[in-house]
Amino acid sequence: MPQRRAKRPDGGTFPPPARRTSVKRFWLLLVTLAVAGCGAQAAGPGPSSTRTVSGTNGPFYAEASPAKLAAGGTVHLTLTVTGPIDYEIGCVQTLHIWAEDSQRHQVWQEPVPAVMCMAIGHRVLAAGETATFTADWPTSTTLAPGFYTLHGLFLVVLPMGAAARVRENLAPLTIQISG
Repeated sequence: MPQRRAKRPDGGTFPPPARRTSVKRFWLLLVTLAVAGCGAQAAGPGPSSTRTVSGTNGPFYAEASPAKLAAGGTVHLTLTVTGPIDYEIGCVQTLHIWAEDSQRHQVWQEPVPAVMCMAIGHRVLAAGETATFTADWPTSTTLAPGFYTLHGLFLVVLPMGAAARVRENLAPLTIQISG
């Protein structure tokens, strides 16, 4: 007896739901967000962000204010670190920051000079726990008008046998100095 293919059911009482194209858009948005979250993200001062500038890189969220100021003013930096993370404490400067001009010449750094001693320890933040660090950049009255970038290095404890430290691990933040 020849085999017969089953007939497709008619719509019947409960027809299958129509496929929504918004599901495709949702997945595209989700993939885009995941890919965008893979690296450091920083926002520079624009027409709508003259108060603060911020950036995220992994467990580090940095915010500087103001994003635009006159030479001689002070930029305030706040760094929020979210665990899990293990970082250095003691006589080390846990947060090292510096500013560069548009030609990548360093115009300021903190600490000056670097703190040196043998009393080094570490602190562990559990998952979801946060710690906040602050620093100020007192800009020089002799700075030329233009854009300057704040860079930073937060001293994390590296596992035994790990390679040398990275030069910076905070998202760079762009500050505009006016005349």
